[in-house]
Amino acid sequence: MLGSKKYNKSRLKILMVAAAVHPDKGSEPGLGWGWVTALADYHDLWVITGEREGNREAIERELTRCPILQSRLHFFFVSRPDGPWLEKVWPPYYYKLYRLWHLEAIRIARNLVSEVTFDITHQLNMTGFREPGYLWTLDLPFVWGPVGGAVNLPLRFARILGAKEFFYHLAKVTLNNLQLKYHSRVRSTLRRTNAFITSNSDTRDAFLRVHGKRSVVIQDTGPIPNEFVSRIITSKKQTSILRISWSGLHISRKALPIVLYALARIKCKVPFHLDVLGDGPMSLRWKKLASRLELQNFLTWHGWLDKQNALSIIAQSDLFAFPSLHEGTPTVVMEALSLGVPVICLDHCGQADVVNSECGIKIPIANLESVIHSFAESILYLSKNERIIQRLSEGALKRIVEFSWDSKAKKMDQLYRTAIIHKQTHSVPTV
Repeated sequence: MLGSKKYNKSRLKILMVAAAVHPDKGSEPGLGWGWVTALADYHDLWVITGEREGNREAIERELTRCPILQSRLHFFFVSRPDGPWLEKVWPPYYYKLYRLWHLEAIRIARNLVSEVTFDITHQLNMTGFREPGYLWTLDLPFVWGPVGGAVNLPLRFARILGAKEFFYHLAKVTLNNLQLKYHSRVRSTLRRTNAFITSNSDTRDAFLRVHGKRSVVIQDTGPIPNEFVSRIITSKKQTSILRISWSGLHISRKALPIVLYALARIKCKVPFHLDVLGDGPMSLRWKKLASRLELQNFLTWHGWLDKQNALSIIAQSDLFAFPSLHEGTPTVVMEALSLGVPVICLDHCGQADVVNSECGIKIPIANLESVIHSFAESILYLSKNERIIQRLSEGALKRIVEFSWDSKAKKMDQLYRTAIIHKQTHSVPTV
């Protein structure tokens, strides 16, 4: 991919903060790697990133393998002591450490500005809006995004969460709304931003409603690289059993019980098997629920697998079930579509922008009972219509092309150039 494109515009020098970048991981680190490598086709990047989970070694390995990429990407590592477990246990302390990390990042950024003539700065990730970093304080054109995190979990689904988790999410929703409206540094960053990108239409609408700030929607994550897909996709095993997969961190907002309750209603009507990937604090509770629903013979708990093995299981599925109640743009949905697996999900958050009638089924997010019923009926309907599954599978492969990393890089390139013009002419940013 690198070096293969003809592009007649000049290459820009970009100073970027990407707190999470890892070529071998999914979620935030994976999307960080996807963005920087896609943008390197068009520009030269100086990337300040968090050092964690062996990403320095993995990044250096990939740069050594690809000299062209090595000439276009310059990494500066700053250790990140915070972690996702800390955000779950005590969010205020997590954000304190994360803010301190950004203060170190801006110190390095100022040193780099004194050495390199940059055209633009870009705060890439983490994608949550609560911590915009400090690149916006530099006297350079500034781009922020894709930004997410402004969409709340619907609290009417309390029964599926459990009492303790419900009160956790109630507090989180309340704090989220207050931070979105009153966070002083977020407000300052929005005023200074020359181009603002949101990761889904719900977040776009939230910023427009609360701050009157317009944005361009570009999904923050993208498909699996073609060379990786080719190693995974094999002919599906012919079986009379409907294969369903689910993957993710076992936390309450991922809402696996919606799928379990739905399958319990149809277990006497259709032969199926559910592959559950991942692990987490809700694992034991969910396993007990599966036993109570007498589903233990209908599913396999795989735990955490390496990326290739996990994707191989999804690739063998007929359907990918994604009932999550709170997301940005979920990487795993992009992965399923990349593998030609139709998706059943809620018409909510980033997945609602990605999945359409050509590649899956979206369930209206009305109330818990209607969602469980709709999941059950959708699975039952597809189990009896193999040709429709095949059509949705073909549609998934077509749909994912629209979210390619190259298409995202081209959109971002246009925003970079627009932001530079705005800064040079002292115009009020419009994107």
